[in-house]
Amino acid sequence: MMMDLLNKEKIATLAKEIGQENVPVLLDIFLNELTTYQETLSAADTPARVDHLKEISHALKSSAASFGADRLCALAIDIDMRAKQQQLGEIDQETQIFMEMLHETHETYAAFSPESVTV
Repeated sequence: MMMDLLNKEKIATLAKEIGQENVPVLLDIFLNELTTYQETLSAADTPARVDHLKEISHALKSSAASFGADRLCALAIDIDMRAKQQQLGEIDQETQIFMEMLHETHETYAAFSPESVTV
């Protein structure tokens, strides 16, 4: 089964927990976070990318899960685990895959209307 880029059930749960009126504000913060991570990874030289991948994947495990970004969360968990075991592959390729997922997730969430989620 393919995981969702945007899991509306998790966003509905989040809306119940924090109040529907707060969801757009938090989604905006999440989108800014994704943009910052994309910029950080694209600006970094290859040696610095390893550290950035470790930091970003670790941070995204939690925030992506909270916002229902299931595929991004799964990738972040995978990269974080392999980074801790020093089993990351070719770093430019790892970075490209991660950046593509960040971009795809950002585009999906930017087009999403939080008001469409029923609590």
